[in-house]
Amino acid sequence: MAKVFVSGQIGDIPVVQQVQAALMAAGHEITHDWTRNEGGSKMLVGQQTKFDQAAESARRATNDMNGVAESDVYVICTDNEKAGKGMYVELGGALALNTTTGSPRIYLLGQRKHATIFYFHPSIRLCGSVDEIITDLDH
Repeated sequence: MAKVFVSGQIGDIPVVQQVQAALMAAGHEITHDWTRNEGGSKMLVGQQTKFDQAAESARRATNDMNGVAESDVYVICTDNEKAGKGMYVELGGALALNTTTGSPRIYLLGQRKHATIFYFHPSIRLCGSVDEIITDLDH
């Protein structure tokens, strides 16, 4: 089964967790569950907080990018109402790896409410549901 990293905006943690749960139920492994770091009082909200907690910010950035690098499959959830930041950094990492090594497979899941030119990169597969991704992975 595939090793998967699921990216999304912090405001969409429940969506990301639902996608992760569906993938795990189908037998896939999550390389890094960043959503466990970002709940409630653990959230690093605001620019100053990130500066004040630089070591923690660095640890999270490293874990997130390692999760992308270790994945066979990268999924970005794009139903977010506000434009994300970290999710696009992770997408860039996945695209760079895919371009140079052919892996991970990249899936864009959702309505693409905030278009970036990178959503149209030829390596990206567009999917309307996590079930479509699971079906594709099973073939």
